[in-house]
Amino acid sequence: MFILNDSSKWFLTIGFLASVLISCSDKKPTSDSGATDSLLVKYQALNDSVESNWNIMIADDDDKHLLMKRLLLEISYTNNYDKDRFDQFNQLIDDLKSMRYDQKSMSNSSSIDEYDSATFALSDEIIRFARSHPRYEDFPLMAELIDDINAKNNYILLHRIHYDNWVKELNSFKAANKEKLMSSDPAIDIQKMPLFELPS
Repeated sequence: MFILNDSSKWFLTIGFLASVLISCSDKKPTSDSGATDSLLVKYQALNDSVESNWNIMIADDDDKHLLMKRLLLEISYTNNYDKDRFDQFNQLIDDLKSMRYDQKSMSNSSSIDEYDSATFALSDEIIRFARSHPRYEDFPLMAELIDDINAKNNYILLHRIHYDNWVKELNSFKAANKEKLMSSDPAIDIQKMPLFELPS
């Protein structure tokens, strides 16, 4: 049986208090680290949503290009068509991708307008090219493809609204947490991303 004298009790008390202080000091960085991790998780989730909506929109646009090419291919099956215009239309469809804006260049709204004008004009010309064919009624797939192209055109605004909504959330989050984001990860771009929506 051990009997503690006053000196031993005093050392034990000091040791206990020291262990408590060390324990508390250890927990504080963990709390700060947890807050930083949570901030980065939120940022990454918003950024992923922006990227996901962008990719959906671009994939839909790519599908529209393929539908226009498929309509031209259907016209070629008639063996009675203007081959020069057919080749020209195919080349113009290929040229659209090089004209298309990206997430940075869209800050210049004229690049969006130019791409939209070129895309709508080309799809309208190809549709007229198909409908004016003397055997248009004999190839019902042409009408189906035209409906699909028009549906893709009608979805553009909806895609852009969804994209803008996520970008607005991300921009607001970055503005509210600018300093913390920069200190936690200097590689994060804290600049505002451009929107399709024009400033009022």
